[in-house]
Amino acid sequence: MGGANIKPEFTSQLQDKRVKRDEDIVFKCNANNLEDVNVVWEKDGQRLYDGDGISISQSRTELSLRISKAKEKDEGKYTIRLSKASESVSHTVKVTVLELDQDWRSIGWGLNVDIKHNLEDLKLKNPQVKHLNFLLHGPVGAGKSSIINSIQSIFMNRVEVGALVAATTGKSFTLTYNSYQIKNIENKALPYVFSDIMGLEIANKEGSHPDDIINILKGHIREGTMFNSSCPVPEKDRNYNRSPTPSDKIHCLISVLPADKISLMEKNNLFEKMGEIRKKASGMDIPQVVFMTHVDSACPVVKDNLTRIYSSKNIKKKMQECSNLTGIPMTCIFPVKNYHEENKLDGNMDSLILDALESVVNFAESYVDRLYKLEH
Repeated sequence: MGGANIKPEFTSQLQDKRVKRDEDIVFKCNANNLEDVNVVWEKDGQRLYDGDGISISQSRTELSLRISKAKEKDEGKYTIRLSKASESVSHTVKVTVLELDQDWRSIGWGLNVDIKHNLEDLKLKNPQVKHLNFLLHGPVGAGKSSIINSIQSIFMNRVEVGALVAATTGKSFTLTYNSYQIKNIENKALPYVFSDIMGLEIANKEGSHPDDIINILKGHIREGTMFNSSCPVPEKDRNYNRSPTPSDKIHCLISVLPADKISLMEKNNLFEKMGEIRKKASGMDIPQVVFMTHVDSACPVVKDNLTRIYSSKNIKKKMQECSNLTGIPMTCIFPVKNYHEENKLDGNMDSLILDALESVVNFAESYVDRLYKLEH
């Protein structure tokens, strides 16, 4: 007799799973009685059987399913069904595989020395341009100053904090127009100058005035200019450059966007504010890219292992959101992790930053070459 007439019921249930690539998917649950009970596991309505990476087992009242080394194909809805005579009970859960089976963009992990040497040895072809100018703009706390510090750290072979970094409090740390020329460990000035300006605050009445940013692109604003969010720098100001040279102009506009706050930025219309600036830059044919920061906060896979950044579904989704909201193609969007809390260099962080830097240098160099050809 025993449990012959006992209706099958779950005494513990399955839970939804979020797994990384090559991680085992393991489901366990318990039932009140398994005597004469038919146990069936299904994925998306199709029955699962032992073998080919699938292991199904039961002992007394415990039921388990193990799928070895998860891949994209293993994502879906899983159901366990218990049936006995005319009685039946089931439970369904969802498995999300957080990564693609293969990286969708390649990067030279560990090739930092070669890339650094190439960047250090760059000789500009346009004799009117002494260095490439990059303008960083984006919301407060996105990591604009941290990008400058991170790039400088890589070339100095130690963590640097030359540009002061804002906390994510909603108020910009940078109140003036500051430029930072990158130097290497031998104190040699490299042909890369990064400019840092006030963040685009959430409040409409705060942050950099769009007209000031546009004038920076054109080379009208000199370093050290103090900003006033309510009105742009007037032409009569002593820091207004009325006759900018090609060397004064911005050669690449870098939008710095935090991966973990894309939806908040959209809600607060910050993309509209940035869009006006990007439209002007497009009219001047200035290359535009996105450095997408805070990637470790946006994705647990990346937080655990930075080298999985281009297999992370969430990072690719965030990059696509950036592309859709800015109009900048995916090829010009670079996820990076800045030095923030670290006090020692990390090779993988360096690889990501150098990969992005190498690309923007190529874009900027092509732009100044076009300027030279147009004038000659």
